[in-house]
Amino acid sequence: MQAPSDVAAAAQRPARKPTRFTALSVSLSLCGRLLLGLSAATAAAAATLAMTPVAHAAPEASKSIAVHIEGPNAGAIREDILSFMPETLEVVSPEEFRKALRGAGQKKPVGNALVMKNQRKKVVERIRKAAKAANVEGVIFGVSRTNKRKKKEVHIVYVDTNSDDLAVNEAVPLTGSRDERKQALDALLGPTLAQVAPPPPEPDEEMSKEGGEGDGEDGEGEEESDDGDKESDDGDEGKEREPHAIGSSLFSVELGVEFVGRWFSYSDPVTTNLRPYDVFGQPALSISGEVYPLASTDIPVLKGLGITAGYARALGLNSAVDGGDPISTTYQRINLGLRERLALGESSVLGINAGLRFLTFDMDAEGDLARTVPNVSYTLLRLGLDTRVPVGPVGLALGADYLMPLSSGEVYERFEGASVQGIGAMAGIAIPVASAFEARLLVEYARFFSSFDPPLGAAYVAGGATDQYLGVRLAGAYIH
Repeated sequence: MQAPSDVAAAAQRPARKPTRFTALSVSLSLCGRLLLGLSAATAAAAATLAMTPVAHAAPEASKSIAVHIEGPNAGAIREDILSFMPETLEVVSPEEFRKALRGAGQKKPVGNALVMKNQRKKVVERIRKAAKAANVEGVIFGVSRTNKRKKKEVHIVYVDTNSDDLAVNEAVPLTGSRDERKQALDALLGPTLAQVAPPPPEPDEEMSKEGGEGDGEDGEGEEESDDGDKESDDGDEGKEREPHAIGSSLFSVELGVEFVGRWFSYSDPVTTNLRPYDVFGQPALSISGEVYPLASTDIPVLKGLGITAGYARALGLNSAVDGGDPISTTYQRINLGLRERLALGESSVLGINAGLRFLTFDMDAEGDLARTVPNVSYTLLRLGLDTRVPVGPVGLALGADYLMPLSSGEVYERFEGASVQGIGAMAGIAIPVASAFEARLLVEYARFFSSFDPPLGAAYVAGGATDQYLGVRLAGAYIH
């Protein structure tokens, strides 16, 4: 700043007598002052620029897409796709897009219509309409299925709201490991997602965000809890419930026809008033269901706790003794209980069961015959385990129960010292029909074994008895 001081000093000097160089001196003086003024203005401008932050271009607006998968293992396939989703792409909730899809007229699962050329156009139009209603850029839509060559695959399309062309329209095999499946899905969808996703923010912008979090009053994105720990504003969201999946359903209902059988026999019979019994192939109707009220929450234990109920009754069952008149016979089974559902791995389920079973087999006999037929009325405490494991395109179901009689019924009351125990087992397969429906073939077996300790001269004398039940059930089930 030396130059302005010199100018001020020069102005204070006494005036000199003019000379012939006065005009030149005045000109030079004016030029000097102009140069000094420009110098000061330049310095001020430079200071102003130094204090003004550099303006960056506004980041591109965020974009959203939807990911919708149907069919077996749909939830696991969706998770695989989300695992390589670009961070700058937002994914709308499945329920939000399903609602938009129903509003677009697609109320049923798409199924093989996505693969068939003569039906795909109509389906894609509905998907695009749903995408616009959900305000997303595009939709990754997949159908998990078994193709004509009996190979499992997921057919994937990418529907863009602004284009009639399908950027992706291809099947990914599901025969390898999960890592191989992820790699195949990434190779198929990665290039399209990279084009759709906005670019990441600039480094200095990212640093300014990091610097503004939690530094004081202006920090956003985190807040401190009572114990001093940092918590995110949004909180940790639990794993989203997959609808129509046996491991995360809100409820399921099964209706079927069962072919039942019973075999009752005595061991070491002594007296002649002990009648065995057998029947097989008697049709019965059965209905059962499960309800998991807190399945959509993240409450440990309670989210997997369900209420179970079931009922079966034989139709038109009659019994006869030595070719005599038919005797009206009642066979029915009632189950009530609780079930804790636990996920095992990707799509297997373990169930822990506790409850009551009421099993009645009653022949409407009269007179002396009524005192010999093996009528029972079991009230059973049922404790058991069951599991559901995917095997190829079907689900394999297995189960085992301990059946502790709380009361056993008339036939056991004839013997002194009667001790009764029971066990049960179940096996079957479930075949997917649509995303929410499946066909089931189940075999259930129950066996009660007893021992007696009658005194000498008792009216009924035997060492024990075996009471066996078998049911082969064909059923359809809806899973929500």
